[in-house]
Amino acid sequence: MKLKNSGFTLAEVLVATVIGIISIAAAFASYGYFNKSYKSISQKANINNTARESLSILTKELRNAGYVDPNFLANSPENMTERTVRMNALSVSSKRFGGKYGQSDYLQLWYTNSAKESHYIVYMLQKYQNSNDYYLGKYATLNRLHPQGGKMYMRNELFIPYVEDFQVILKDKEGKILVPVCNSGCGSVEDSQGRLTLVNTKYGQLTKGQANVDLVHTAEIYLTIRSPKEVYTTAKPTKIINGEAPHGSNINIPADKYHRETFFVSVHTRNLAKHVAISEQTGTSIGESSSYNK
Repeated sequence: MKLKNSGFTLAEVLVATVIGIISIAAAFASYGYFNKSYKSISQKANINNTARESLSILTKELRNAGYVDPNFLANSPENMTERTVRMNALSVSSKRFGGKYGQSDYLQLWYTNSAKESHYIVYMLQKYQNSNDYYLGKYATLNRLHPQGGKMYMRNELFIPYVEDFQVILKDKEGKILVPVCNSGCGSVEDSQGRLTLVNTKYGQLTKGQANVDLVHTAEIYLTIRSPKEVYTTAKPTKIINGEAPHGSNINIPADKYHRETFFVSVHTRNLAKHVAISEQTGTSIGESSSYNK
């Protein structure tokens, strides 16, 4: 009995091989595409998460700026008065330590959280070692004006990575930009705005930069963050416009493949300028909003 051998012909084998090669190539191409898309989406998501978490902390501290515990002036080892408290509560220096593009701001704020403890916080752009990139650094000091020296418990902490621009614009209760607001760490911009001009206030004679602290009603923060790695396949230029001219920044960045995103938050500085409620029946004040922190 003659047996019949079954198998693939040469043509069938070649066709199957070609189909297999095409399938494998398609799978690798799909993997490469989705892997690149995942990395791009992951970097964008990380930027959003970082901005949301850090701005939440910064917002809380700006709301606390100028808060004075009811027993602080009597019990603090810093020997501060209401006058010195108001002078140091908030300070912004334009374009000082301005980062890669020379536009970023320098923020200082002060508040208490007990009868004997005050916190002095500084935010400024700092350069990575061996790199031309910058991050937003944070410094924090406990009882800065203590006779024996304050205790710095944060020194140049990396608060937000890869920051391209950091703008702080302060406004009064009418919504007008308030400049200068600067007591220490001031720069040439604040000098040109007449910060050293003496003015009379209810706390005595202060410089214009110090006196304006008491008028701050709103702090607007513009934060532009860059992705750590390249995201796009083709390079494109970027323009950053944060804030209102002539304040804020206007930056033209040459074409590259990085992703950048700007975040904005407006904060009511509830412990500085305060509303006064007026009674319709008597026409007299029924009290200023009380200071508090959370």
